[in-house]
Amino acid sequence: MKPSQSFLEEASKRVEPIYAQGFFFVSKSYISYYLVFDYYDPLEYYRTIMNDEKLFNEEVGKLWANMQQFLDEETVKVNNVKVSPRVVMIDIGFRKSKKNPYIVFLIRFRAPIKEGINVYENIYQSETVEYDYVAYWVFPPGSRILRVDFGSGQEEWDLVSENILAIYGWKGMKTGGYERIEFEISKQVSEASGEEN
Repeated sequence: MKPSQSFLEEASKRVEPIYAQGFFFVSKSYISYYLVFDYYDPLEYYRTIMNDEKLFNEEVGKLWANMQQFLDEETVKVNNVKVSPRVVMIDIGFRKSKKNPYIVFLIRFRAPIKEGINVYENIYQSETVEYDYVAYWVFPPGSRILRVDFGSGQEEWDLVSENILAIYGWKGMKTGGYERIEFEISKQVSEASGEEN
């Protein structure tokens, strides 16, 4: 039986974000990242729409458009050159039950990364976070993270190694609306990376 519009609207409103992870991978020509959002879905909205191809395709279209709009509102620069993050894939699945869906966004952009010192910057709307999250930045082997700056934000971060950065945020904290990561790419890394993406 096809679900009613009123049920879909109510079920959608009850979906609650509970956790997020970001995995950022830097290569010579691109920065690619996966954003994974976990939800609590008491009325099983996502199970319902995944049983109907039309509803599923409409939901993916909405998620795609919303995330792309969010990305378009950010100002992202690499070495002072404005870049354009683009959604390239969305996936929806479940953890232990149909009340625990997750959504994965794969986002990628071409970046003018060069041998020597590079600067990544992101300027965005400051906000109060609705859920805990963690993000990992992975730079090529042999590269070095030199400096990290989150403006006035309350995020915490840790250099796991010379080329891996972990960033932590908690529900209720205020983001700074600014990110800056300075990193150094050695000649060997630059040559080895080629045009990989």
